[in-house]
Amino acid sequence: MTAPTIRFMDDQRRPSGKRIRLTGERFKAGRLPVDSLIELERYQEVVRKLAEYEWRRDHPDEQLPADFRALVSLTIERIDEGSADVLLAFEQHAVYVQYQDEAQDAVDATIAAAYAGAPLPPLPALPPAAVAEFREELADFGATLREAQSIEFYVNPDDTTPVLITVETRKQALTELILTDFMIAPSDPVGSADIIERREESLIGRVTAVDADSTKYEIATAYGKVHGWYKENTGVLEDLRSVLNSAEEGPLTRITGELRFKNGDPHRFWQTTRVERVEFEDTAWGARLTDFAQLPTGWAEGTGAQISFVSLDAAQQLLKAVEAAGNPLPGVFPTAEGGVLIEWATTSGIHSVEILEDGLFELFSLQRAQGEGVHSETRDISEAIRFATAARA
Repeated sequence: MTAPTIRFMDDQRRPSGKRIRLTGERFKAGRLPVDSLIELERYQEVVRKLAEYEWRRDHPDEQLPADFRALVSLTIERIDEGSADVLLAFEQHAVYVQYQDEAQDAVDATIAAAYAGAPLPPLPALPPAAVAEFREELADFGATLREAQSIEFYVNPDDTTPVLITVETRKQALTELILTDFMIAPSDPVGSADIIERREESLIGRVTAVDADSTKYEIATAYGKVHGWYKENTGVLEDLRSVLNSAEEGPLTRITGELRFKNGDPHRFWQTTRVERVEFEDTAWGARLTDFAQLPTGWAEGTGAQISFVSLDAAQQLLKAVEAAGNPLPGVFPTAEGGVLIEWATTSGIHSVEILEDGLFELFSLQRAQGEGVHSETRDISEAIRFATAARA
């Protein structure tokens, strides 16, 4: 086990990272006994192993890079006085940082759940045979503690209520981490291994942080904050910067890429393919199109596709032309195929333009006296606008 690097900082600014505070007589005045470093090493090692599984899952036919373990390593950024109040940070090497962050999230969530007596989160990167081993290693965290000593483990550095690890609280945590795994036969499938789902998806929100060094960003969505990576497509960096702002004032933005879900909720963009600003006119139909843009996959009884930007943009142009012509405004509806339906329905007949997800316009007209309607298709938006502005109440 390789010990983490120790680096003391002169400035008084607390950087972001992992905060672990050791309390008790032997840790007073910022003392960190050498034999207590094993606790930090254990944390580092379990994150490394999980990151390695993550990498192997994405590269099944490749050898683990020779520098992987060396670059996924902890640094002690700072030790504050009064107790051994340690701030840790993983070295942010862009090539492996996404695996490192995924692993750290999973380790932190497992520690928090074990000490809260809550169900342990899934570990989708691990094969079933390795789950028990991972949890047993994590159960060793805090093993050097004695009576009247504790480790305050902060899942986030700015948390006010840490996970409290003591001789007593470890007893319950050990039950959660180890004994429950003995009940799982080696041949039994572990359902949690399939909890993470990956698919091409889009989310709407506001970009609140961009880190060019680690090719990472954060977007505030209706599901909460979602992190993403753009390492495979650095060309989107300028697009991300152009929409970067606060969660209250930033422009609505649609991010598209390989999105990973945990327990059905969006968790992280593993890859990012497109960044698109959501901009519609400040009108009633503009607000409606904005709502359409935010519909998730499955919105129509589990089968609805996300509404394409091609159809939304075409709908905006068409509705703007209809409004400028002084025509009555139509009903506007999303379609389950990912398009937009614009329809005038009156007692005298139906007049509609359906914009398919690829931008094809399907034009339809049926008068009350007619036995059947007239249907045509075009990709010419000018033709679609002429057809739409011919509608009458």
